[in-house]
Amino acid sequence: MNDLAFSTTHELRTIVLENRHLRIEVLAEAGARIWQITYKPLNVDLLWHNPNVQPACQPLHACYDDTWSGGWDELFPNDEAADFEGMALPDHGELWTLQWEAKPIGEQGTVGVHLRTRTPISNFLAEKTLLLRPDSTVIEIRYRLTNQGTRPMPFLFKLHPAFAVSSSHRIDFPRMAVLLEPEFPGTLDGPPIFPWPQAGTNGTAVDLRRVPDVSSKAVHFFYGKGFVSGWCGITDQAKRLAAALRFDPKVFSSCWLFASHGGWRDLNVAVLEPATGYPFRIKSMIEGGRARQLAPGESLETTVLFSVQEGLASIGGVEEDGRILPGDEP
Repeated sequence: MNDLAFSTTHELRTIVLENRHLRIEVLAEAGARIWQITYKPLNVDLLWHNPNVQPACQPLHACYDDTWSGGWDELFPNDEAADFEGMALPDHGELWTLQWEAKPIGEQGTVGVHLRTRTPISNFLAEKTLLLRPDSTVIEIRYRLTNQGTRPMPFLFKLHPAFAVSSSHRIDFPRMAVLLEPEFPGTLDGPPIFPWPQAGTNGTAVDLRRVPDVSSKAVHFFYGKGFVSGWCGITDQAKRLAAALRFDPKVFSSCWLFASHGGWRDLNVAVLEPATGYPFRIKSMIEGGRARQLAPGESLETTVLFSVQEGLASIGGVEEDGRILPGDEP
């Protein structure tokens, strides 16, 4: 079975892409959010949903933390709200609150949807295409951002998939440097920059690959940088089920992590965030030379793969076709 259908989720029109392995739900009215990715053979929902907040259409300048329902958003052109060059940029950017046009596409058994919207403040055309091929456990996501304004625009573009986690999960990144955010270190301490995955909490060594129990009240937030291979992922070791993203490191040159294990609003979630730059303040990003920029009429195009694979206890990389490689735990 390879199918595209429509349903309703919390009174929102839902686009459903499905084959015999995966079911993907997209909320075009609520930021084109990927609301859920279900691995059907094990009946596992991979994305996290906030138990206290239902998805809904939000105003442009809504507070993200107070209305965050979960799933997979995209952030553009900023993270923290900012007044920038005469523009009042909303909290976590413009895309997540906008309604997107949706057009079904498909050929040779592939099902997909093309989504597009225009940002009212930064004046960009944002496009996202999701493709699911027959008998595949890989989702192809194509992005294109086009500056339709009259001046160059520096920006942050960041993926924001929120994963459901437990103490049986493990998080993997490639070899990279970890940079703590001094204004929000969470429960991590020690040197401001260190190699993945060893960190410290209250003077005790912590392996950041291990998801702590929710009783730990841990909060982890950092920027990963200096990696050569563009991938990140999470594995349910109890089910031996891995989910991973593959992305172009020339586009997404950093990868952030925000994870709360009971320590922020009593929530248990891990967000793996490939990003075009850091830190979270757009002005600091520009001053540090880490913001991307598009001239009028210029576009940024990139493709991201999301893969699901059984039989793994850890992740060591993601191949060009989306195949997940085993890590140091077989």
